[in-house]
Amino acid sequence: MALATHRRIENRGNFLYEGIKAGEAGVYPGMLCKLNAAGELIKHNIAEGECPLIIAAEDALQGKNVAAVYTDDNEVSCVLPGKGSVVNVLVASGEVVAIGTQLCSGGNGTWIRCEAATSGTFINTITKLECIEGQTAALTANTLVAARVI
Repeated sequence: MALATHRRIENRGNFLYEGIKAGEAGVYPGMLCKLNAAGELIKHNIAEGECPLIIAAEDALQGKNVAAVYTDDNEVSCVLPGKGSVVNVLVASGEVVAIGTQLCSGGNGTWIRCEAATSGTFINTITKLECIEGQTAALTANTLVAARVI
């Protein structure tokens, strides 16, 4: 199945919504984020690391779409999806994401294939999603992909 063009980050399921001040520039909708020590939102920066599931969403109240980037000190619209919910997440360029592929943090806000930790042992405590759409070729750019929270 070819990847669809997504208009929103939240797809279906249960969501909580938050508006959090950006602590850095370059946050795109679909990125995995976390709070820094000042309580500001930054891109999740630990590859295959665990964190609360906070995903930057499009700033629809300002007329922005899923391609619009947030700048430093602006409020970021975020979704906190519940288990079983489907969200559209920003998967890193170069990844091959077939249906059923598990995703985790790429260490820069994007999502990557989650096969095994660098130690060679799969870690079950990392923040993970499972693709419900995909393709067989590597992505040529960062791309929004539908994934289910597991």
